[in-house]
Amino acid sequence: MAEYNWNDIIARLNKMIRYGTAPVGMKWVKTEEEFKSIPKVRVHEKHYPPCVVLGQAHQFGWTTACKFENVHANYCRGINGLFERDEKWYSGEMFNKVWFKELESSKAHNLALECIPSGYYALVCSPVDAGKINDPDVCVLYTSSAQAFMLYAGWQYMGYEKLHFTFVGESTCADSWCHTFLTGKPGLGIPSFADRKFGAAGEWELRVTFKPDDLVRAIEGMEAMWKAGLRYPMASHSLTTDVCPGMPPHYLEF
Repeated sequence: MAEYNWNDIIARLNKMIRYGTAPVGMKWVKTEEEFKSIPKVRVHEKHYPPCVVLGQAHQFGWTTACKFENVHANYCRGINGLFERDEKWYSGEMFNKVWFKELESSKAHNLALECIPSGYYALVCSPVDAGKINDPDVCVLYTSSAQAFMLYAGWQYMGYEKLHFTFVGESTCADSWCHTFLTGKPGLGIPSFADRKFGAAGEWELRVTFKPDDLVRAIEGMEAMWKAGLRYPMASHSLTTDVCPGMPPHYLEF
C-alpha cells in the first residue's frame, strides 16, 4: 500500500493553484469487512448516489459512502461498480425521450459509458487529509478552467503525453472518475445536470481526476513551471498591449 503525506501534498497544491481545500479521495471496497475497517464512515438511509457522497466529502469534509441500497437506480449503480449491467440496463429506456430524441441514441449513450466493473460492496469518499483513506483509487478536484489547465500542464511537464477527454452527456462521472479508475489516466468531467442538481457542483467548476501518484506528478510539474515563471494566477497582459514584452525572448525566434 502506497503511503502519501497528504498534508504536504495539499500545502504544495495550494501554493501552486490556491486550491484552498483538500482533494477528495474515492475508494471502491469489495467486502463488508474492508468497509468496516474504514473509521467513522457516514452511511445514510437516504438515497445518496456517488455524485452526492462526493459532494458531501468535498463541501462538508465528511467521510461518507454509498452502497447498493443507497443508490436510487441500477443505472447509477451500474456505472459505479455496484450492479452487474444487464440487458435492461443497456436498453436505453431510462433516457429515451428525456436526454435523447430516440431509443437508438439512448442505447448508444449507455454503450459509450466507461463503467467500473461490478462486484463492489461500497464506494467511500473522504477528503484526503482526513486520515480515513490514505491510498484512494481516484483523487477528485473541483477547479476553475485555469486551475485545471495548470494541473494538466504540470502532469505533462514530467513526461509529455497527449491527454484525451470525452463528453458522454448526462453522467459525466464516466468521463472523470470512472475513466481514471479504468485507465489510470487523468480525467476531466464537465459536471452534469445531476451533478449540479443533486451533487451541488458549482456553476463554473470542472471536475478533474487523477490517480494519487499522478496528482503528485502534476504538482511536481507545476513547481518546476513556477521556477520558469509559469505561475497561477495568470497575470493578464491586457487586450490592448503588445504581446512581445510578455514573452520569453527566445519565443520570438520560432
